[in-house]
Amino acid sequence: MMLKRSWVDGVLSLLDIEDIEKLKAEYYNGDESKLSFDESQNEAERVAMLAEWLDSIKWKFLKEFKIELYDGTKYKIKFCD
Repeated sequence: MMLKRSWVDGVLSLLDIEDIEKLKAEYYNGDESKLSFDESQNEAERVAMLAEWLDSIKWKFLKEFKIELYDGTKYKIKFCD
């Protein structure tokens, strides 16, 4: 399960957190967990929110992880168990 977290952390480390608008974790059972940032939030606020949200993800059951940037760029990581 930590492999999934490592993949997500690796992709996020390549992006500027201030460019990220929203994130979504999708589980095999159809449930979703989302995190959205407001453009007015500073980097420290975003880092704290992101860390707390990532810690809440049920990595074992994660099917897809999506990242959307303010410029419309989208990234998707699909996991196959």
